[in-house]
Amino acid sequence: MQRAMNKLTYLLLVIICLSACAVDNYDPPSSTFNGQLVYEGQPIQIRQGISVLQLYQPGYENQNPIAVNVKQDGSFSSTLFDGTYKLVRVAGNGPWENNPDSITVDVHGTTTIDVPVVPFFSISDVSFEIKDDVLIAQCKIKKNVESRQLEKVSLFFNKTTLVDHTTLFVTAPTATKNAAQISEGAIIELQQDLTGYSNNPYLFARIGVKAVGHPEYIYSVVWKVR
Repeated sequence: MQRAMNKLTYLLLVIICLSACAVDNYDPPSSTFNGQLVYEGQPIQIRQGISVLQLYQPGYENQNPIAVNVKQDGSFSSTLFDGTYKLVRVAGNGPWENNPDSITVDVHGTTTIDVPVVPFFSISDVSFEIKDDVLIAQCKIKKNVESRQLEKVSLFFNKTTLVDHTTLFVTAPTATKNAAQISEGAIIELQQDLTGYSNNPYLFARIGVKAVGHPEYIYSVVWKVR
């Protein structure tokens, strides 16, 4: 009786091991899905870490979304199984007009797409220069969504290339101009005294534009101060 039980236990262990091996032998996802958030063909700069894109795979019981991690320069890259996916722009999270339309994406090997959005405001003619230890940043902004009002334009700093309104690390005030100080289409100039940053060997900056009623900014590219 004991021997029979031992054999049965052994057979069960073999079956469990074989089942586990069968599961483990599935190939992991190997296709690359990448792209860029764009407006009128130009990359969109945002705060890294906000959830703005999700993927769904129709026809599968598990309809939980697959989060797409978008970097601050608007680029993204995910490793997926081959197949057909629906890409959606998460409503309300990005500083742009909501678009409920999904994008069908056929992933096979390396698949690259641009994801269009219409930001509330866009930034152009960006420049940075240092004069007498003062950083002078300039830009122009354009309203793209008529229903949105401008709140402010600010200059942000960080010790690394990851720069946004959440990465403030010093007590020096952020250079800001409110909407009342800005004329649409005119050159906006922001000045920041750098003496408060003298102990930082590395410093990076970029301009952010905020619309009234939304917590996120549209940003310029990051500039290396030093």
